[in-house]
Formats: sequence, C-alpha cells, structure tokens
Amino acid sequence: MTPVTSRPSCPVCDSGDATLRYRLSRFAIWACPACSQIFLWPQPTEDEIRGLFSQLYTTGEGSVPELRSYYGFCYQDEPTNPLVQLYERWLAALERFHPPGRLLDVGCGTGLFLAVARRRGWTPFGIDDCAEATRHAREHFGLAVTNGDFEDFARDARRFDVITMWDIIEHARRPVDLLAAACRCLEPHGVVGLSTPNQRSILDLVAGTLYRLSAGTVRAPLEKFYIEQHFLYFSPDTLRDALGRASLTAVRLERELTELRRLSLSPASRLVLEVLFAAARLTGLENRLFAIARAG
Repeated sequence: MTPVTSRPSCPVCDSGDATLRYRLSRFAIWACPACSQIFLWPQPTEDEIRGLFSQLYTTGEGSVPELRSYYGFCYQDEPTNPLVQLYERWLAALERFHPPGRLLDVGCGTGLFLAVARRRGWTPFGIDDCAEATRHAREHFGLAVTNGDFEDFARDARRFDVITMWDIIEHARRPVDLLAAACRCLEPHGVVGLSTPNQRSILDLVAGTLYRLSAGTVRAPLEKFYIEQHFLYFSPDTLRDALGRASLTAVRLERELTELRRLSLSPASRLVLEVLFAAARLTGLENRLFAIARAG
C-alpha cells in the first residue's frame, strides 16, 4: 500500500481538505468537501494491483469471494453470456451517437467486448496492462491489442471514433488526466463510453447505516462494495464534474444494476441482493453508472 498520510489529497481536484468517511480493515474511505469526490486511501502500489488483476483473471480469487466467478464471464463470446448481453446493450447505445468505426477499448482485458463490437461492424483496437488477459485477446479472439499504459499509448496521436472504458476510471490514480487523454484521442464528433460503480447506491446507504449505528464496528458489508482495486467512487454528479474537468460533456448518463448471474452467491445472499436491488430501482439508487460523453 501507498504510505498513509494524515489527510490525503483528492485525486480529482487535489484539495487537501478530505474528511474521513469510513475506516475499514485495510484502508479508509475519504470524502472531498471541495468537489464531493469519494476515494480510497491509502492506495495499493502498481505492482500490487497488477498482481491482483492477474489473479482475478486466472483464478478468480480476491478479497471479495462473491467476485470469484465475475471475471470468468470475460472469456466466452456466447449469446447466453450475461456480459455479452450487456456489451450488446452498451454498443447499441453508442451507435445512437456514432455509427461503427474505429473503436479503442481502454482496459480491454480478454477482448470480449472488442469481439462483440467487431461482429457489429466496428474496427476494434484495445490496450490493457494485464498480460494474461491481452494474451487471450490475441490468441483466442485474434484481436489487435497492446499491453501497456493508455496515457503512454495516447502520446502517439492515434485517433478513434469511439473510446470505451468499462470499469476503468475507478482504478485511475489521475482520473482527469485519463479522461483528458481519451478526449485528445477522439476524432471530431467522437464519443467516450464508460461505466463505473455508483457510490450513491443502495449498497452504500444500507452498509453505511450499519457502520454508523455500530460506531464503526460493523464493517464487513461496506467491504463488499469498497474494495482495494477501486480508488474512486463516483456519483452521477461527481462523474459529470470529472468529465467536465477533462473537457468532456456527458450526453447520456444512466444508473444500472450489477448482473447477479455473474456473482458467486449463496441462496441467502442472492435473496438479500434481489430485495436491495428491487428497492434500488424504486429509489434511483442503483449501484452502477453508464455514461456517454462528447468533447466540449
């Protein structure tokens, strides 16, 4: 982990006035009063994160047992795969703003999204820092993917009609720089598509209430949502703010729910989440965000 400081700086606006929101077992969750961003501190090192994702893609093992099967869905391009079904919906949404063209998927992982996009007429490219995942993208799907850092890649001045970042921005140490790099790589009239957990969700509401009622002793529910590889937790408002700081404007922003078929759940846990997700639909507190943004 990055060494602890008494009061960390906000990764979005650099304010040094963050206040403690939750103190968990391995890290703390902070809130920035200047821009309202919620973030984790201390952050794991780059080597720790690289090792974590290598393990998640190969064995599924991590700090949250419910995610054991989550990454297993990234390997098979089958119509019954709930992840393929999600990618089809996201691509349909993107195609309302731009017809199929050159598409770059940042954090492309195993290449499944790019394989689905190629089938719909897109010319796919990808980049990811996980060697195990990009090897599958090349060898299994035959995709043009690069192993490395996107901000370094962006310096080559290549341009794309659409750039996607599915579950990427929450891992960024400099989220505004990441978004600005994507903006620079867009062709005129291009768009950015992204997804990320929604901090203003039913999960934070319920788990946070239990934490506060127990004077901070009941932390396990929060540690299912706040995990070490997610440095940032956006709400609709803070996501719009981060996009704006990178000269991007959200033209579509929706709340979504995690697909429970991708989780390793006991019958009791599944029932609890089904009840919570039903309440989330009624209250607008779904646990995920999907956004499309344009430059300007």
